[in-house]
Amino acid sequence: MPLSQMKCERCGGMMPVRRRRGHLRKKNHIKTMWCPWCKRVTPHRERF
Repeated sequence: MPLSQMKCERCGGMMPVRRRRGHLRKKNHIKTMWCPWCKRVTPHRERF
């Protein structure tokens, strides 16, 4: 499984995410998820 990077839009923290080849997201896909550095739910940009 390829590894994709998610970047927090608030603090810039990087988080690795595993994706199946057929399930890769397009460039600059935004997902709202928990950021362990901000300690809150923030938008994360994938494949920037």
